[in-house]
Amino acid sequence: MVSTMSEAGDQSRLRQLNERAVLAAVRSAGELRVAEIVEHSGLGRTAVEEVLSSLVTRRWLAESEPAIRGRGRPARSYRFRAEAGYVVGLDIGAYSVRGVLSDLGGQIHASARLTVTPETPRRDRLTIADQVVADCLRDAGLAASRLWAVGAGTTGLVGADGIVVRANAIPDWAGVDLTEHFTRGSARLAVADNDSQLAALAEQRRGAAADVADMVLLHAGRRTGLALVLDGRLRRGAQGAAADMSALRTVAWEAAIKYLHDAAPPEVPIADRAERTFAAARERDRAAQTAVRRYARAMAVAAATAIAIVDPRLLVLGGTFSQAADVLMEPLAAELARLCPRVPELRASSLGDVCVAIGAACLALDAVDERLLTPTRGSLPVLTARSI
Repeated sequence: MVSTMSEAGDQSRLRQLNERAVLAAVRSAGELRVAEIVEHSGLGRTAVEEVLSSLVTRRWLAESEPAIRGRGRPARSYRFRAEAGYVVGLDIGAYSVRGVLSDLGGQIHASARLTVTPETPRRDRLTIADQVVADCLRDAGLAASRLWAVGAGTTGLVGADGIVVRANAIPDWAGVDLTEHFTRGSARLAVADNDSQLAALAEQRRGAAADVADMVLLHAGRRTGLALVLDGRLRRGAQGAAADMSALRTVAWEAAIKYLHDAAPPEVPIADRAERTFAAARERDRAAQTAVRRYARAMAVAAATAIAIVDPRLLVLGGTFSQAADVLMEPLAAELARLCPRVPELRASSLGDVCVAIGAACLALDAVDERLLTPTRGSLPVLTARSI
């Protein structure tokens, strides 16, 4: 009996679904035997065997050398080829551009950082960002063709299209199209978002909030921000401005860093003054401790506003200043206790000053998944250096 076009389409669709089910099972587990893949995917063994053969041929999976245990044919196992492609996550700020390079499994293989200033012209800032990408590839020993996607996090409000809508910290940054820049002349993908949003994504995927569904991130550093993770998902809001309180005059956090700067000796470079004040507070210098408390009070007002609205289980202190959690967390907790009827658990970031870059890499990996791993995209291609 000749198959109809509809039946052929149904079979093709079924193969695509089976491919994704098997690939997702192996990718999430790291390595699985055939019987485990059958269990995890919910497919029959025959269907799994057919898909495995196809995915190995197209270089999505690799068959691992079986361990010989006793008599009989040793069990075969398969792993996801995370080394098939790579992504770079960027943190493009007013004072530096950081980057991390990750394989498709999320393992970081290289990082780089270059300094800028708020007055660095837009074109130069983008050129420096390109150099950070190149430095990451060089340090990992990879050709540019192995890079599948770039994720960019930056200060300010970023639209879903990757265009910076507003950026108070960088004078000429509004209007820059980050996705267009990082895809120009290449086959790679590019995505962009606000830095605080991506810091929260990093903490939820790889950091202090990995076991928590509802979290508020207080992003503390030279610039301050808030971000929300609710029901295990980053919440950007309708315009990407969820938890953005930078325009509220009653929230004085933009000026709060001045408390830290003023407590440091005037000869200390401005880029190092906050760290110097935190160091002095550790040594129980009274002026420094007072400055830290005043800074914490300003941070707590914004954090308490978000806490009152969403009632999270966890507040994460993220950003560069999370490295001063030993002197900052106690006064922050005391201020929150004064402002909130119920204070959530407080944790310091485990990612520190690379949290935005890691979050940007996570965003880039999501873009790769959307492009290649959703069934609506058709059959998985044969992997090459330019499979994107």
